[in-house]
Amino acid sequence: MAIEHVVPTGGVEKKPFLPYVEEKDYPKSLQPILEPYMKRMGFLPNALKLYMHRPEIAEPLWLLNGAIMRDPSSTLDQGLKRRLATLACKINQCTYCTAHCCAMLKAPVGLGPEGWGMDDNEVIAMLKEGGTPHNEMEQACFDFVTAASEDAGNVSDDVYRRLVEFLTPPQIVELACVVGFWKMYNTIHDSLRIPIEAHLLSESEYVNV
Repeated sequence: MAIEHVVPTGGVEKKPFLPYVEEKDYPKSLQPILEPYMKRMGFLPNALKLYMHRPEIAEPLWLLNGAIMRDPSSTLDQGLKRRLATLACKINQCTYCTAHCCAMLKAPVGLGPEGWGMDDNEVIAMLKEGGTPHNEMEQACFDFVTAASEDAGNVSDDVYRRLVEFLTPPQIVELACVVGFWKMYNTIHDSLRIPIEAHLLSESEYVNV
């Protein structure tokens, strides 16, 4: 049975309360980071246009994003981390980041921007059920991300027991960094009231699933 996903029809992108930095004013020093970021996303997110006001902060933030989510040294699967990040954003109630993450999960695989080929029902099931793990290791990851995103200081001993059973120490540290990074990103983006891009407005309801 299909899970109904009601999304708004139409809609106009809101204006930010701060002006975006114009493209002509982007620092040249950020181009080596900015270009692959845009290629991966398929567009320039509104968040990046605001971060440009503080390029000295933008650069380490984007590097940290890459190191946690997709660095070649990663000990956790990139697709798993994208699903975990999406769940964390939803728990944190960040509409902007949840919309972006869900759009990436549904984007086609291998057609340019990052995509994982999930359909609408799969994404909704993952958000409703607190993850759709493929094995016990992934179940431990989803349970930790759920508990730590809700209250990092009160994750149960059972969750930690299963982390140690199924993950290596580097994987556990990486997992905790996924939780912490998205808590930080979500807080920044919510506090800046970053408008969701017009083509992603239909993804905004995922935060209410």
